[in-house]
Amino acid sequence: MSIGDSLLDYFSEEEIIANNRNYSEEKKFFYVVSSGNLNLEDYDSLDIYLKTDDRKYNIYALGGAIYNLNFEECIKKKDGIIKEISSLFQNSKFVDYGTYPHAFDKSGLSTQTNSTLYFSTGGNVRVECYKWSEEIKLKHNWLDHLSIAVVSQEVEGWIKDGYK
Repeated sequence: MSIGDSLLDYFSEEEIIANNRNYSEEKKFFYVVSSGNLNLEDYDSLDIYLKTDDRKYNIYALGGAIYNLNFEECIKKKDGIIKEISSLFQNSKFVDYGTYPHAFDKSGLSTQTNSTLYFSTGGNVRVECYKWSEEIKLKHNWLDHLSIAVVSQEVEGWIKDGYK
């Protein structure tokens, strides 16, 4: 599964629709199909970003998550993943952004710790630890987690625009 593929090559339209996560209250340009019921070797779930009106269901971002980690465990795994990816892209370096409030949570209580490898063609690979506020956890049933994602330039713009 890669950015640019049609998700219909992997799931039926019914499965895609059934796994749609409507987590943004704004009109979404993208939405997430999440599947925690796959038999994934290294990750607990897979998030796939699609355009809202795209009936071909082309993939614009892919992310895997690992749950049930405390913050120290998350940082340790994050650093190991960065080392592994860096060995594949020896002429590129991750930019470490540290820990900061997550833009989705307007209260400022949720944080993320982000390291990102940028591609010259646009898009990126990001490895992040998420620590959600109790309100976000309850409202959306989200868990603190480690995430690794390959993100297209379009999805990156959507995120930078505050998920609008």
